[in-house]
Amino acid sequence: MKKTRSFIVTALITLLAFGATLYNTSCNKDRCNNVTCQNGGTCVNGYCSCPTGYEGDNCEIKIKTTIEYWNHGHTDITLTLNNYAYTVPAGRSKGFEGAYGDTLQGNGYTHGPYGVQVNWDTIMNIFPVNGKVVVDLNVPAKYFYLYVVNDSASGPLKYFVVNKNVVGLGVQQSIILPPPYLAYQSSIELGYFNAVDSSNLYIKSAANDGEWLFSRSRGNFPLPMTENQTVTIIAN
Repeated sequence: MKKTRSFIVTALITLLAFGATLYNTSCNKDRCNNVTCQNGGTCVNGYCSCPTGYEGDNCEIKIKTTIEYWNHGHTDITLTLNNYAYTVPAGRSKGFEGAYGDTLQGNGYTHGPYGVQVNWDTIMNIFPVNGKVVVDLNVPAKYFYLYVVNDSASGPLKYFVVNKNVVGLGVQQSIILPPPYLAYQSSIELGYFNAVDSSNLYIKSAANDGEWLFSRSRGNFPLPMTENQTVTIIAN
């Protein structure tokens, strides 16, 4: 009799467990019947479990993240990204918000009042899964940014030639300032120029246009050049 009771109890427990399993499975299926998970999401207990980069009740929303461009140069940078133009001020940054996986691509340039234009020909950055990507825009070491200070009692400075007769460079920048030229004890930012071992600067005053008042070879410039390098020449 005891064996029979034991068998009956065991059978009941097994039946109840099996019924509970069927109930839970059926219940879980019912909870997901009216749930549609998008973008590869999976329904679990009536809720969508979303893949990387998506959120929302139905995984319908791409997560927004940021790409931030930092201008480490000395002049504003113009960026053209996805066919729109933007300005990143010197020494500052500009951020863009977008969906995970989307891309910003284009190009950029900067220049001073004179000198050469510095270009970023290919820019392509992808919005990250989360957080922020920082993109540093540095002026390469093959350029330097030139300042001139007039400390010459001969009067205003008018005519500047950068990289005069540099063999193989092919880039000589001749600059004639408009009146009142560069006055005594004043300064000017000329812009970016190519940095090579024989880089130089020649200057003529407004008073004596036929004679080179001042020349300076790159032997007296800081060496080696580094990113975002500036060179200040005191003309005296």
